Formats: sequence, structure tokens, C-alpha cells
Amino acid sequence: MDFFVEIIFRWLIVRILGVYTRYLFFKVFGKVKMIDQLSGNTKLKNNSYSQDFYNAVVGLIVFCLLSISIAYIIFS
Repeated sequence: MDFFVEIIFRWLIVRILGVYTRYLFFKVFGKVKMIDQLSGNTKLKNNSYSQDFYNAVVGLIVFCLLSISIAYIIFS
């Protein structure tokens, strides 16, 4: 069970929703950043921990908004 929670949280929310939402956000506002940089794959020392934190926060917000909007569409 922990394995599936890890896959859903770490891969779907943090790596997919968090990274790509931040990438699109920076692209819209004119600060183009590489996806490797946003996912923490650069060679800076503590970069992966801080980027994972930001990706997790953004990913959770996007996941909650998507869940609420899908529930609203289905039940309305």
C-alpha cells in the first residue's frame, strides 16, 4: 500500500503536476527555465530538496483544484 501512495504522491503530484505547472507558470511570465532545473536535476547541493518542496506544494494545489473541478462537473 505504501508503494502505491509513494507512486501517486511522488510521481503524479510532485513530478508531473508540480514540475509542469511551474514550467508553464514561468513560461507565461517570461522567465523560461529548463524542466531539469525545476525538477532539481542540476548539480547544486540542496537544490533537489527545495525544488521538490516547491513542486509538492504546487502539485498539491493543482491536484486539489482538479479534483474539485472534476467533482463539480460530475455532480452538477
